[in-house]
Amino acid sequence: MTSGHEKSAHRLAERKGCRLDKVGKGQSRFSIVDLSSGGRVRSGVPEHEYSFSLEEAETWLASRDDGPKK
Repeated sequence: MTSGHEKSAHRLAERKGCRLDKVGKGQSRFSIVDLSSGGRVRSGVPEHEYSFSLEEAETWLASRDDGPKK
């Protein structure tokens, strides 16, 4: 994972009305925070209920409707 790839994922999250937060130190797991509700999004992965790999986060964000709900 490059820093450019991570920055791209952060921009995608912003466009979708979310925030991507790094989980833990030295891990490549992220949580997605829905800014409209302020809550974390469930990943659907049993071992990592609220965290995503960068690729999983991008897939989840890409499937979400554009922009924050108003």
